[in-house]
Amino acid sequence: MTKKKLVEERNEAVAVVKKAAPKKAAAPSAKKDHVLFVSSKEETVSFAITVMGNEIKPMWDSEREHLIWRVPSALADRFAMHEFIVEGRIVREV
Repeated sequence: MTKKKLVEERNEAVAVVKKAAPKKAAAPSAKKDHVLFVSSKEETVSFAITVMGNEIKPMWDSEREHLIWRVPSALADRFAMHEFIVEGRIVREV
C-alpha cells in the first residue's frame, strides 16, 4: 500500500469520527483485510495496544491530533474488547 493511500485512508477515518462521533461500533467490512480504530478525542501521547500477543502501534492523523490503529481483520473483534473501545475513548471506523 502506498504512503499516499495510507494518508488518505487515515484522513477519511478521522473525518468520520470528527463529524459523527458514533457511540456504537459498526460491523467490520468483509472486503477489507484490516479495520481502522480512531481515538474519539484528541490525544497527547501515542500508545500501543497489545492483542493476543500482537502489539498494534498507532499512527497519527495529518493534524497530529487523533491516533489511528490499523488492526488486521482477524484481530478486530478482540481489539474491540479493549477497555478504551468499550469506554468510547477509541471508536471503530464506520
